[in-house]
Amino acid sequence: MAKNFSFSKNPGMIITATYVIMYIVNAPILYLANMLFPEQVVLGTATLSLMWAVVLSMSALSLILTLLIPFLHEIERKLDRDLTMQEWIGAYLAINFGGIWLISRFSEQFGLGVSSWLVVLGLAVVMNLVQGVTMMQFEKFRKAHN
Repeated sequence: MAKNFSFSKNPGMIITATYVIMYIVNAPILYLANMLFPEQVVLGTATLSLMWAVVLSMSALSLILTLLIPFLHEIERKLDRDLTMQEWIGAYLAINFGGIWLISRFSEQFGLGVSSWLVVLGLAVVMNLVQGVTMMQFEKFRKAHN
């Protein structure tokens, strides 16, 4: 007989679920940005196809976003309080901006090129909004299944 799944019994699954959610959310946004603004967001190289560029660059961004969560919790611990929603959104905006900028600096390896820092900021803002909504829904789901 199968037992109900609980994140509290396996907290490592939260990190895995976060990575997968971030990837599923970010990849279509990047692909759509390339389709709508092909001269500002360039995907692919001579050796990487467009789809591989999406897979590699968004896998890297999702990994960056996921691996920095424990550091944000450490900041909460040091401040001796929970971060507000605005602080989380600001932190994720900064991480998205820095991550996209860093990944685009290695365009030969990841296949993502951007025309300016304003494009990076625009991508970061859009991704931040969608990630925020998605992660709030995940948090509601997680609390309901503990």
